[in-house]
Amino acid sequence: MLGMPAPCKVEAKLEISIGEVKLGQLLEQSRAYSYPSPSNHSYMTLRSPGPTSRLLAFAAIVLTGAGLACGNVFGVPASLPTFSDSGVVYAINGAPPGAPTALNIFSGTLLAANANFIFDVAFDIDSSGQVIILPEPAVASGLATAFTVSLQSVGGSFDDLTRAPGSGYRADTALVAPPNTLVVVQSSDPNACGTSLTGTTIYAKLMVTAVDPVSRTMSLRYTVDPNCGFRSFLAGIPKD
Repeated sequence: MLGMPAPCKVEAKLEISIGEVKLGQLLEQSRAYSYPSPSNHSYMTLRSPGPTSRLLAFAAIVLTGAGLACGNVFGVPASLPTFSDSGVVYAINGAPPGAPTALNIFSGTLLAANANFIFDVAFDIDSSGQVIILPEPAVASGLATAFTVSLQSVGGSFDDLTRAPGSGYRADTALVAPPNTLVVVQSSDPNACGTSLTGTTIYAKLMVTAVDPVSRTMSLRYTVDPNCGFRSFLAGIPKD
């Protein structure tokens, strides 16, 4: 039809890789109190964007503008399926060298919380035997460039929660979570969502199901939606 602009179409294909890094009371502990960290200042690695990252960021801005012109930027579909896993983590304080004490959400990897700070949450057990979930900034304590990680505990069973809440999170604040407490994590890890068109955060739900105070280990189960801006925990590729 004359006078009608041709439809435009925007497709974004982003590839992200993450390297593995070796690294009582129902109350929340504020980040204002520095948490003891096993990090060594002399081995601190600060993450800074290189030329490629800046180029990708610029490309994302251009594509976002084009998507807004077409009115379909929120219609970009998810491409990765949700996944679930389980494992055993050690308390960050007193763990054997190299033992897994933290979780990288995007990859679903249990790893050591070392001075590279390539993790989203770490785990600890306090003097009363309570589980403490620590967002990355609470462990970094200003020693490295950190990204925001927010937590909240929710009621109900692990399997019944099929979608992450849209609000109610506490940013960069440690959470005391007794065994079988369901916790939702909202992470703004730039390695996962730094150039995404669909959102700036990824979500996971996790639960410590058992604690061994002698070995200072915790049994953990978790489900991750690795698609930026999507909040579904249902199996398969999310729709929203």
